[in-house]
Amino acid sequence: MSTHSSLRRRGTGSTSAGPDYPNYIPLFREATKPNYDLESTLEQQQLDKEEKDLDRQRQGSFQSFFTKSEVEDVQTDVLYPRYKEGKYDDHVDMDSFHRMVQDRTRKMSEGTLQLSKTLSRQNQLYGSSKHDFDMTQTVSLGARFHIYSSHKDFNISMGLEDLLTEEGQRALEAVVKSKGWWVDVLCPSIEEMRIISKAFHIHPLTTEDIQAQEPREKVELFPNYTFVCFRAIDVDSITDQIKPFNFYSLIFKEGFLTFHFKKSAYCEVVRQRCDQLKEYMAITPDWINYALIDSITDGFAPIILHIEMEAVSIDELSLVLKKSEQADMLKRIGRCRKKSTQLSRLLGSKLDVIKSLMKRYEDKSRELTLKEQQQQSFSIQLDDALTDLDSNNNILSTKKSGIGSTTTASATTDSATADSTLTTSPILLSILDNKKAFTDILLYLGDIQDHIVTMGQNVNHYDRILHRAHTNYLAQVNLELTQTYNMTNNVMNRLTFLATVFIPLTLICGLWGMNVAVPGKYYKDLVYFWWILAGMALYCTTCLFYGKKLGIL
Repeated sequence: MSTHSSLRRRGTGSTSAGPDYPNYIPLFREATKPNYDLESTLEQQQLDKEEKDLDRQRQGSFQSFFTKSEVEDVQTDVLYPRYKEGKYDDHVDMDSFHRMVQDRTRKMSEGTLQLSKTLSRQNQLYGSSKHDFDMTQTVSLGARFHIYSSHKDFNISMGLEDLLTEEGQRALEAVVKSKGWWVDVLCPSIEEMRIISKAFHIHPLTTEDIQAQEPREKVELFPNYTFVCFRAIDVDSITDQIKPFNFYSLIFKEGFLTFHFKKSAYCEVVRQRCDQLKEYMAITPDWINYALIDSITDGFAPIILHIEMEAVSIDELSLVLKKSEQADMLKRIGRCRKKSTQLSRLLGSKLDVIKSLMKRYEDKSRELTLKEQQQQSFSIQLDDALTDLDSNNNILSTKKSGIGSTTTASATTDSATADSTLTTSPILLSILDNKKAFTDILLYLGDIQDHIVTMGQNVNHYDRILHRAHTNYLAQVNLELTQTYNMTNNVMNRLTFLATVFIPLTLICGLWGMNVAVPGKYYKDLVYFWWILAGMALYCTTCLFYGKKLGIL
């Protein structure tokens, strides 16, 4: 079976644990005891007795850690039926949901339900994080569950703070009866994920990815749903940082289920869009998934526009600003390049998800095309057989009655019946509707793919502009440093020349200042003194003239 980088097909296992729990691998297995005949020996009876004692001891040791209800919960948690292929393969197990909610209510009333403080299993799987969610924050989240129906005959749209209540049961039971239902879950707890997974037949691997907040974007195919992990972004209004978070979408045949761990306006935008269009078109779960992906993709546009304006501004100012105005230029370049790099990484993985979804819908379209051809060929063969049968009956009746007009009228009626049967076949109409829906989704996903490619190209272009601005800024800084070094060298040259001029004068003054007999020591006038000063002045003037002429000064 061919695989894709982000498209994986996952089954539910082939090991069966009995007629009630097919297609999964059980982890708890009860010891099955052989059926003994009436003529069993005493030795076999003794072994049977020892085995029963051993089982009783094991059960006692197991019960020492867990109560009976907790043991049943553990077995139910592992052995609940995941998926049973049949006529109603997209059926939501509301009976199981009711039982689990009642059991949870009973435990809460008895005070035996242990509430976990952590929202997900990320701490357990990947260690602690400063962004871990605390269940005490759920009080400020408001409505964490939103139940919506996109069918035009069902006007259902409500937000609930807790789904595991009688109100939540009634709302969920009402919405799953419609085609195109949508249940949106914000920050589910471990207990809520366990109950929702059982009711919607969610695979344990999917539940684990959601609870661990798997950051990788991907598409996985399961027998009864398609699991899509798509990453959205949120910009902090205070720090202006890009904070990504994931949407985990489960596309069922009749409905749509989403999980996310951060409040956002994407879902509300999609619901408003569905309300506007459901009077004119059939809103399917695949279309809702497209609308959510499109809304998330459009959320990148304002940030990319901001990066474009910042990059163009930096590129123009990098060579124009004066020294006093270049203090924060390097920080601006660094912040903008950080955003562009982060957006480029986020947009790159989305192309794989879109390609995987497009491949899935192409496969479904080919399957429907094949079914359409088979249905048409079957209808034609059936009509031909009916026509031949009627023709034979008409020939026999003609030989008996001699009436030829009946044959012509019957043939005309049969051909009209065949055409109407081929055109108005409900199975064929359903196949054509599904094929058209998948074709439209392919067109929509192709449009999103074009947007993502364009955004990625723009971000890469802005990154190159910032790289050029960074290079120009560093070149200008190096040029200014070189000019500073040249000025320093000129000053040092002048100082060196002046030192060269005055060192001989110091030597002369030192010679005439010794405590020994020197020329002109015994003269009472100042003739020698003025001649010495005149010689020193002449020497300095000559040296300065040659220094100016050589360009040293």
